[in-house]
Amino acid sequence: MRLNKIISVKDLTKRYGRIVALNNVSFNIPDGITALIGPNGSGKTTLINIMLGLIKADEGKVNVLGFDPWLQGNRVKEVVSVVHEKPRFPSWYTGSEYLEYVAKLYSTYNPKEKIHEASSLTGIAESLNRRIGEYSAGMVQRLALTQVLLNEPKIIILDEPTANLDPKVRIEILKLIKKLRMEKGINFIISSHILSELEKLCSFIVFLYYGRLLSASDVNSLLSSHIVLEYKIDTTDNAFLLKKIEKMGIGELELLDNGAIFKAKDPDGVTRLMQIIVENGMKIKYIEPIEGLFEKIYMSLLDGETVQPSC
Repeated sequence: MRLNKIISVKDLTKRYGRIVALNNVSFNIPDGITALIGPNGSGKTTLINIMLGLIKADEGKVNVLGFDPWLQGNRVKEVVSVVHEKPRFPSWYTGSEYLEYVAKLYSTYNPKEKIHEASSLTGIAESLNRRIGEYSAGMVQRLALTQVLLNEPKIIILDEPTANLDPKVRIEILKLIKKLRMEKGINFIISSHILSELEKLCSFIVFLYYGRLLSASDVNSLLSSHIVLEYKIDTTDNAFLLKKIEKMGIGELELLDNGAIFKAKDPDGVTRLMQIIVENGMKIKYIEPIEGLFEKIYMSLLDGETVQPSC
């Protein structure tokens, strides 16, 4: 299925004096959830600011849902919202008071209904009567998402959305992002350094490294173009599978309380694993690449990369 293009970046370059923040970058972002990955100084923030029309590129073009961000910044603001890493709100307001204020700024039609709908989606409706200063970090993130939903954006840009959150809350926020994508059709661009969290969430991924584009690809194509040797797997008879793997010498199988981890000896090991399972009448309950795959792919893309920060 061909995906709709929501953002187009063509020959984009941005310099700050002698520092080249973005160096002739070109790619298209389709609809869905996109991960924007790279170390500090890779150009992620500069790219986001250009997409939002906050700064002007020195060379190249950016198109966001048919609009030029620099020349049509107001139109872009109507369809794109951003949630920063550490959202700040007036601590003396209640959540309800703040959202009512925001609704007035957005000229939101039927604001009370929209606030109720948005806050119910983000799971913060029951806390709106409390002062924001009493909110936990997770509740602040939910409030930030509720706020941008009032503008009914087509795209939401999230800058490190799970930073400073405990593991349980991080999982809840990621589930919320997926829910908003599925139920509201909102596109997300997520800038994050926690690659393992993005593996099961994103459909497209952009790798940047000190202003250069290493890769921009849908996740399935990326996985198929890189050799994956480690998988989480569970079958109807893991103990029997272990004996077969040891006998054939195709890799290692570490049995866990729930499933197993298969480490193939070489790229053919996964194919031979499937043959063992089929030929012996076993059924696969699940099989998936181990977490950390994005990080391994990113490191493989960096292999031999000699670019250093411009200065």
